[in-house]
Amino acid sequence: MSLRTSDAHCHANPIRGALGPRALARKFSRSGGWFLCLVNLLSWSYGLEISRPEDYAKMYELTIKAAREVEEEGVRAAAILGPHPAELAKLVQRGKKPGEAATFLARAYDIAAEYVRRGLAVGLGEVGRPHWDAPRSVVEACNGVLDYVLVLSRDLDCIVHLHLERRGLATLEDLERRVKKSGAKRVVLHHAEAELVAEARARGLYPSVPARLADLESALAQGPCFVVESDYLDDPRRPGAVVAPWSISRTARRLLGRGAREEDLRTVFVENIRELYRLHE
Repeated sequence: MSLRTSDAHCHANPIRGALGPRALARKFSRSGGWFLCLVNLLSWSYGLEISRPEDYAKMYELTIKAAREVEEEGVRAAAILGPHPAELAKLVQRGKKPGEAATFLARAYDIAAEYVRRGLAVGLGEVGRPHWDAPRSVVEACNGVLDYVLVLSRDLDCIVHLHLERRGLATLEDLERRVKKSGAKRVVLHHAEAELVAEARARGLYPSVPARLADLESALAQGPCFVVESDYLDDPRRPGAVVAPWSISRTARRLLGRGAREEDLRTVFVENIRELYRLHE
């Protein structure tokens, strides 16, 4: 199969990674991969200590450098910058009030937005809510940050990657309301539920589906209206936790063998990425 594959949400860790960005890019390229979207890991994944919002710039610089190294290996790359909702939860655990933690993260996203304005990154994220049990006060503080970043995304006309709980239509309905209120246009629903991709797209969202065979078959049955992600962690302590980016091409071949149309896969892996990330050859 000559079809090229892409990874719409991936992580590389140049400090503590199993591979790091260059080796990851080489393996992905050899498998037929042409595009990687690199999203920040958690600050502690890099061993960074965060005491003020400006400290997140260290994390952003690492992600931008990783994207540059991926491109030097011949793979198109994009950098997405911003603290994960787990960062807010940890700030609260360390003694900040939820509102104070939300203000802290909003300032961190203001700093990320400057990198987008300078053309060093293409978007913000991953922002959203815990997918684990968390106090209501923490969830509401996360919602405040989410709403703030959606407005930033509108003002910058940039992509935003969302991290949310998977609660079917309830999540989509809440998100649609927030997105419409903000005016954001390029909203990527990370770890989207495969059976709801057409519904998500109809509500103005870009679903990003985990690169597992069953999920992709379910999504394709609704049309090629999504992108595909590995959510690779580059963590030597969790080698089997998520899909490897270089395995996406093998899954694509299996999909073809099970009746998927090559033109649909090209739309998913190439055309949708070009449209979403505004890429040109």
